[in-house]
Amino acid sequence: MLFLQVAMVLMSVQAAELSFSIDPAAVEFTTFRGEEVVFIPGGASPFVDGEPGLPGMGYSMVIPQGTYLENVEVEVLSRIDLPGIHNIAPVLSVPLNQQIPVVIPHSSSYSRGTFPTASIHDVNTGNKTGFRVASFTYVPFTWDPATGIISLVTSATLTPIVVPATDAPELALSALQVRTAISALESVVQNPEMLEAYAPEIVSGVDGAPWVVIADEALQTTLQPLIDLRATTHGSQFVTTQWIYDNFTGRDTQEKIRNYLINAYENQGLVYALIVGDFGETTRVSSLQIGSNVLNATADLYYADLDGTWDGDNDNRFGELSDGIDYYTDLYVGRYSSDIPARLAVMVDRTVAYETTAPSGDWQTTALLAGAYLWPGYTGAKICDSISVRIPTSWTEHKLYEVGSSHPNNQIALLNDGVSYCSPNGHGYYAGIYWENAPTDLISAGNYTGLTNDAIPPVFHSIACLAGNIQNIASIAERLMFRAQGGGVAVMFNSENGWGAPPNFGASEWLELYFAEVLFVDEQYEIGVTHGISKDEFKANVSISMQTWVLQENNLLGDPALKFIAGQMGIEEEEGNPSVAAPAIYAPSPNPVSGTCAVNFAMPASATATIAVYDISGRIAATVHQGVLGAGQGSLSFDASTLPSGCYSLVINSETGSASAQMLVLR
Repeated sequence: MLFLQVAMVLMSVQAAELSFSIDPAAVEFTTFRGEEVVFIPGGASPFVDGEPGLPGMGYSMVIPQGTYLENVEVEVLSRIDLPGIHNIAPVLSVPLNQQIPVVIPHSSSYSRGTFPTASIHDVNTGNKTGFRVASFTYVPFTWDPATGIISLVTSATLTPIVVPATDAPELALSALQVRTAISALESVVQNPEMLEAYAPEIVSGVDGAPWVVIADEALQTTLQPLIDLRATTHGSQFVTTQWIYDNFTGRDTQEKIRNYLINAYENQGLVYALIVGDFGETTRVSSLQIGSNVLNATADLYYADLDGTWDGDNDNRFGELSDGIDYYTDLYVGRYSSDIPARLAVMVDRTVAYETTAPSGDWQTTALLAGAYLWPGYTGAKICDSISVRIPTSWTEHKLYEVGSSHPNNQIALLNDGVSYCSPNGHGYYAGIYWENAPTDLISAGNYTGLTNDAIPPVFHSIACLAGNIQNIASIAERLMFRAQGGGVAVMFNSENGWGAPPNFGASEWLELYFAEVLFVDEQYEIGVTHGISKDEFKANVSISMQTWVLQENNLLGDPALKFIAGQMGIEEEEGNPSVAAPAIYAPSPNPVSGTCAVNFAMPASATATIAVYDISGRIAATVHQGVLGAGQGSLSFDASTLPSGCYSLVINSETGSASAQMLVLR
């Protein structure tokens, strides 16, 4: 079992042993530019660019208050040499708007003997709304560049060592804050059964509003319809920037806003914050530098991750690798990026209408996935297909993929017909997202004025570069939010370069994959919560080059408390006819599982259904059942002994809907 025991006198805490095992047959090789890329289900390489791209498995867990994960001890039980002589390709991160280098750099690790020298990497502990979250990556491979031999640990015991942390914050939070965090962390950590035990203290009598909007005092009248709506759904408050600047200290206006948020979060039960303002006094520009790349763009995570100052080295440059950021969201934050009342009115009216008067129809369960050509042999279709397996089979999906020198070009018409979720993945710039081949406008300043979907706006998420930059001009993300005739109700685009890692997923694709996982599989329907949890889950369970960059640059334009249309009550009901119940699936018994387990489910009616096991990267790792399932409760036996250790999703799909549950395999 994956849980931690706390000693009566907290001198040290040793976690229960984790059993790692992998079938060598699960290791796959592909060739990229004459070198080999290694793949294992759910794995990703934790190494920096240029180092050999050997993958590892991520683990995350909630640990007791006042502790941190110091190390992980490894006892190797069995090891084999894989057949053949191998030439491993280096880790490669490429901005989505640049070509793959003609010559891919190799680090000095290619000439220093066996790589890597250690099997445990990226040992981290962070704070997520009062919870302590620990994570690490285990790499079961070693490779000798001189001989080309790869050694694989096929079974091992991993023992996390948790020790007291004198500087760990121990907060007392409201019941709503703790309940929201538990709901979020259930899909993040691999020991969710310990969340109640390790929760922060709950305080009663909190008198603050869970949802606040921060804006110039002159904008209150424009914002009032949304404030009134949130008063009925959550409890709301309007806080002026003038009051914050007068009552909170800080080196600049951004730090004063953050210090207000910290106070409201720690003492007044704050959960959601909507910040109103274009680029300027409310936007924190990150100075994150990775190699020769400097972010130099808005990072609203500054207002969501409230640990520390985001300037740990005190050089007045925020968001750097040296600034001690833990990257877990404490608040759920969104932005209306305009100070112009007419534009704000569009965003307010659209948000309110979306939750109160949205029309019925198939648009509510329709998705648009667009994949453009990115590099030779690699397109946005790869991330689109991984998202597709997470969308319920009862939904309608439009897939527009660029093949060769041609592509469909009816995306504006489809958006006008109605979709609730849109993932446009192509090249990006401030003014839009583009196909490689003409006509190049995918969704951009060149064609978005054709949108007439104001009453049925989608939620947008993309891997594209710069499409969410609010620094200089009205980016396409902003245009989609404040155009009155049509656009989106929430947009999550990048403020700087998106990052790929062909032929593997890059950091931008991983984040978008997790967003789809949290939205469609975990059914976290408040968009700001979905956005925050997707970052938390990515941070906790994957370690990959350019990850911190992508976590900082992908901002939410929209109200963080917005309820996705598929999660609003009664939307699937036809007039006079009750909605059809969806199937259900439950965590296997036992869970964690090492061999055979029982997969329990419920069907509202007899129907053809598929029950499959998905790994963290969206691939089907196993099929439990395919065929007719009878109405009512049922149980199937499943042998998980062929799966590598790790976290998986059990997903049931039928014509009446879908459902999922988490499964942890430990062997």
